[in-house]
Amino acid sequence: MNETKREIRTIDCKLAIREIAPDAEGESRTITGTAIVFDSESEILDDWGARFREIIKPDAATMTFLNSQDIKMNLLHDRDLTIARANKGIGNLRLSVDEKGVNFEFDAPKCDLGDRALELVRNGVYSGCSFEFYPQDYTIEEVGDSITVTHTRFKAITALTIGMDPAYSQTSVNARELVKPSDKEEKTRKIDEEKIKKEKLEREMLRRARTLKRISNDIDF
Repeated sequence: MNETKREIRTIDCKLAIREIAPDAEGESRTITGTAIVFDSESEILDDWGARFREIIKPDAATMTFLNSQDIKMNLLHDRDLTIARANKGIGNLRLSVDEKGVNFEFDAPKCDLGDRALELVRNGVYSGCSFEFYPQDYTIEEVGDSITVTHTRFKAITALTIGMDPAYSQTSVNARELVKPSDKEEKTRKIDEEKIKKEKLEREMLRRARTLKRISNDIDF
């Protein structure tokens, strides 16, 4: 993980159109969903060859933290298709936090973009929600070939996205969505790969040194 690299996670968040009150006129334009799920182990994620599972702790996305961010709601990860926004808690994107995770709702604007989002959510074409973040505090646990990354704090959350086509077919939380890396991200990836290789080599050398020390201690001269 790298604090300068934008990460994206997609979940099957069951997007919905809120039902309109009986005494109201017209159709509801409120879209609701869940953007982040707490304490749930993801399916296997693949970060350019580094395979791991992920858990997000509640402290990573508190209401206080969310209200300090400028978070956009986009369609299909396209920043030209921003449909809602919560800038330090102000705007038409309304966020809330409960024991399960971070929920959102917004009233789709009365324009072609808002109409498109409403129709495609109603028809089930848009069925997932992603969030974009920069990692900060996390732990890595290795058990055999299994690696689990647990996020306890994000450096930033920059956007939520209504979309589709997760990179993994499992209908579970936190499946990475396919995003073509930028040149900067590709360069960062290569640096991260070299760092991972170096860390693995150092761990292996330390393990061997401990083994040799234990063997030498067991030898009776």
